[in-house]
Amino acid sequence: MAGLKTASGEDIDGSFELQVEVEEGDAGQGDAVGQPSAPAALRILALRVTGDLHIGGLMRLIVETIGEARDWSDHALWWVQQRRWLLPPGPPLDALGVGGGSRLRFAPRHRPLRLRLPGGRVLRLHLNFARTPVRAAARVCGLLGIRHPEELSLLRPEEEEGREGRGRKSRPQAPPDLDLTHLRPRAGGAGGGWIPPCPSHLPRPPVSPDPDEAPPPALPPEQLRALVTREGGRDPAPFPRSPRGNPFVRRAQLHARWLDTSRSLMEQDVVDNEELLLRFKYPCAMGLDPQEGGLRIALLHEQARKALLAEEIDCTEEEMLLFAALQYQIDGAEVDDGVPEGPLEPQDLDTALDKLELSLAGQGTAILPEELGAAPELVEELEIYRSSRWSFWGSRPARAVLSGSSLSLWSLPGLGAGPQQLNLRGCEVTPDVDLRAQKFCIKLRVPTPEGMSETLLRCRDAPQYARWVAGCRLASRGGSLSATSLRAEAWGVLGVLGVQPGRGDHTVPPWALSRPPPDPQQLLPHRFQRKFKAKQLTSRLLEVLHHMGTLTPGQARLRFVEAWRALPGFGLGHFVVRFQGTRHDEILAVGPSQLLRIDPGSGAVTRTWRHSDLRQWDVNWDSQQVRLWLTGDVTLGLRVLSAAPRVLHQFLGGYLVL
Repeated sequence: MAGLKTASGEDIDGSFELQVEVEEGDAGQGDAVGQPSAPAALRILALRVTGDLHIGGLMRLIVETIGEARDWSDHALWWVQQRRWLLPPGPPLDALGVGGGSRLRFAPRHRPLRLRLPGGRVLRLHLNFARTPVRAAARVCGLLGIRHPEELSLLRPEEEEGREGRGRKSRPQAPPDLDLTHLRPRAGGAGGGWIPPCPSHLPRPPVSPDPDEAPPPALPPEQLRALVTREGGRDPAPFPRSPRGNPFVRRAQLHARWLDTSRSLMEQDVVDNEELLLRFKYPCAMGLDPQEGGLRIALLHEQARKALLAEEIDCTEEEMLLFAALQYQIDGAEVDDGVPEGPLEPQDLDTALDKLELSLAGQGTAILPEELGAAPELVEELEIYRSSRWSFWGSRPARAVLSGSSLSLWSLPGLGAGPQQLNLRGCEVTPDVDLRAQKFCIKLRVPTPEGMSETLLRCRDAPQYARWVAGCRLASRGGSLSATSLRAEAWGVLGVLGVQPGRGDHTVPPWALSRPPPDPQQLLPHRFQRKFKAKQLTSRLLEVLHHMGTLTPGQARLRFVEAWRALPGFGLGHFVVRFQGTRHDEILAVGPSQLLRIDPGSGAVTRTWRHSDLRQWDVNWDSQQVRLWLTGDVTLGLRVLSAAPRVLHQFLGGYLVL
């Protein structure tokens, strides 16, 4: 369209010439399976437009100018200078500030991307680059059948830091373990939202404007099984050496690589065929159900295994030996994806019967005490340690009564000490166990107006320890101490210890007869390898395996994840910060239920706040300052040094919402 011009050639009707780059062909279409696609050819269009034209009208004008009959529903406008998507229908060009010097690109939104799963397997598939990482992770979870996609997000690999030009690979990429680029995203139609590419000579079915709204198809079981097994695939190399540097600073560096959940993938410089990591950002948000979340548990197990070997979370020798023994069983057992596909094995059947018994408890002829009006309580004799500034001292036997959320400690006759009352609602329950020394202790950190009060309970054996850990955890959550709840929680505690509750099956599994003994170099972090000799570690691992009994891969993975989630430092997101009024750096750890202020030099927790103490927080995006308002008129100002303040902001919001 020709606009009106003055004698000097200037437009007087408000129109201007806009140059639009059009990507010829779909991103990633026509490339061989497992091979990156060639760069798309660009076609330049010169369009005469006015400022009142909206985005949808501009896209229609582009399609009419091209004159090619094809499906353009996946295309959108990318503003190169502003690094943002212009999606239909959109406001007018004048409202957006688009002028004659603007550079727009008409490109497909779904583009090829490589995703590395926690176990090291690589997927290659098409994702919507106009969506945020949270929406992209949800699409991947829908394709893989993973429940609770809100737990996951995307982050860049560690080697991406400090490299010029993200996505420019200095070495050729290996073929992916599973290539899904042949699935073309499409909305509408009876066949679902993801279909194989349609030949050009066949008519295409009608499409809707948003391909992401249709659910993706479920992958075949054999492809899902390949994602969690090690047969026929590349096993990630073991860690060559112990990580160096301050452990808290090293853990804080991880959060600088999370993608911004408020911006799209393309806005964060993600390019075609770039490799990103799919990880659990909030791994403690939801429960575990092995019957419905086998792949999710398997991926959680792989992420936990890597975190333990990389020393990203602290654990004791006994806990690490338990993890190593469980991993030894997983590695040596037959290939299983964690989801039963045929008749249940005997132990799986026993577990199912136990679960059914718990769900039907109280429906038979037996009458529980709480049904008669008596409040359920736990009464036993324990050994109590009172806390001092540096250690626990003042051991004395006591009669402990746990009723509801209240713990009463009564001295035995003749000791002359008065009773002590503790409100366990919201307290921290930290296990302190050493199976070789028969040490079964429970550390309770109870919030008080003066700070955190610490009390140590010592049990005589594993069953008593399991009962009291279960009771204290239920009291901390405000749960009921009914026989059903207490027994279910106690069985989980015994499972974490590697003790079969109610069963004495310590038979040697068939695969163990032909396997070499466990290799500590493959199963334990280097910190433990330097502390003990290999023969000592092998002997201790065999002892743990004897007490553990025979487990299927699904059971071992579930117990591995449960033990990982029971660690005191599980789920903590570390940030290097500097509080206002101080001249040295500190660590702020954000957990599922609390905030911790940690001294990076000694690792001591100097202050603890529950999430219920956090009234609100505010981020000044100009000065990069974060301010926290806590109960008791306490206001904290800080600056995040190890990551962008948005990461801390998203961690706080994620844990409070989930």
